Amino acid sequence: MDYNRSMFLEEVELNFDLERIKNLSVFDKFKFDDYVTLIYQEALFAEKEGIRNLDKSPNYTRNKTYTLFAMLAVNGTKIEVLTEIILNYARSFEKSDTYYAKISIMGIGLLMMMHEYPADAIFNYLMFLLGRDFLLDNKKYDGCPGAYAEVELDLVDAIEYKPFEGELRKLKYDLLALLKVSHEKGKAFVSDLINNQYGNDELKFFFNMMDVDSPELAAYLYEEFMMSNSRHRRVLISGAYAILNRYDVFSTHYIFNSIIGKYSRYDKDSGEIEEEVKVHFERILKE
Repeated sequence: MDYNRSMFLEEVELNFDLERIKNLSVFDKFKFDDYVTLIYQEALFAEKEGIRNLDKSPNYTRNKTYTLFAMLAVNGTKIEVLTEIILNYARSFEKSDTYYAKISIMGIGLLMMMHEYPADAIFNYLMFLLGRDFLLDNKKYDGCPGAYAEVELDLVDAIEYKPFEGELRKLKYDLLALLKVSHEKGKAFVSDLINNQYGNDELKFFFNMMDVDSPELAAYLYEEFMMSNSRHRRVLISGAYAILNRYDVFSTHYIFNSIIGKYSRYDKDSGEIEEEVKVHFERILKE
């Protein structure tokens, strides 16, 4: 067995609450046929054309959650960053098992594509998440995904996202501004801003705690800090970690939105993000 793939399946079990999917009602599980089929058809397309060409698939814009995740893959987002984004969105649906399952199934499926699992393997794994008894007793699935390659999709019950993020918007763009200037002027310059000028004691704490000469410890602290139930605090933690790990501004913007639980337009121009980042940085320097 491929080591990376076996490790990935273990990480899925660790990071996703798969019982929330398995315990859905039979009625809800039948709705997931098309979400699993969407991923299957996209995986078949990726096998022929490459995952970086998913934006040319006829199904690319059939579901805005899938489109957002696929867009990030098309744009070359690192798999660990995309994993974090998917997990953040899933976590935001604490009260809706149905929404949690949709995010998880589409997200896990896309990550499996990035790990280059065969399309048939992806389909059967995602179907397996719905539960053996459901597949045998209700779905009557025979274990052969080929019949789903040409099925017409009927994607119902789209996930509803918050239209805006309120007070978190300013914080998000402030952190993106600090990240951008860290690329231009270096970590020492931004460290001085965070510790002596920006005036946010929590950001100062998280940044300094994770600014250690040990990537393993920094990653451990990050994961522990991110257990916080406060979205505001998780945005701060992610911002500090992004600066320390030199994440790009574009991907970090989507990390923040995933924490907030806000949908990000898949066609948002990176120039729009950069322009607002510039405004926020100029304000920070004047304060």
